[in-house]
Amino acid sequence: MKTLMISGGSLDEKFALNFIAEMRPDYILGIDRGLNFCYQHEILPSYIMGDFDSIDSRVMEYYMNNPGIPVERFQPEKDATDTQIGIEKAIELKSTGIWILGATGGRMDHFWGNVQCLALAHQAGIPAVIVDPQNYITLLGKETMLEKSRQFGTYVSFFPLGDAVEGLTLEGFKYPLTDHYLKNSDGLGVSNEIAEDTAIVKYRQGMLLMMMSKDREA
Repeated sequence: MKTLMISGGSLDEKFALNFIAEMRPDYILGIDRGLNFCYQHEILPSYIMGDFDSIDSRVMEYYMNNPGIPVERFQPEKDATDTQIGIEKAIELKSTGIWILGATGGRMDHFWGNVQCLALAHQAGIPAVIVDPQNYITLLGKETMLEKSRQFGTYVSFFPLGDAVEGLTLEGFKYPLTDHYLKNSDGLGVSNEIAEDTAIVKYRQGMLLMMMSKDREA
């Protein structure tokens, strides 16, 4: 079951609508200010959730008056971010994959909090991706094959989500690595490129964050 979260960060209208059409999610979670986008494009979420402190009043009234959409409302002063609450709901729904739109742009503390939330899905064994027109961000399992024909953008970067990743090996890349200890202060993982038809990423310990990126179109 594929779950799409529409959050309240920056949303490129054309990219988001094309992504939703191609993905055809089983569940759509409208997360706080992401509901404004849903309303503008007549998207009916499967669930809506958040503290709703940044929602247009007309939008909130419209969805609150729709009895077919469960609403989970939280106080603004809470111990979890809206994105964390959304990922926990996606896990509860037994999702097989989670994709998040509107998790980038704006405040960097919000963005980094969203990235850290990917660990919740990763620890539950569910792939989760933050995506926007320039970036595809996810945590990888211990061994992953990447196909050059299906990569998102030109550049592939790797970062530890935590202190370090042990035993990082990159095969089929422009800049290969063998059994490397990648520290969180190490810039060696930035802006690599897939050089072969397929590339392999392996590591022994830690959590490995991958960012596939492309330059902004002129």
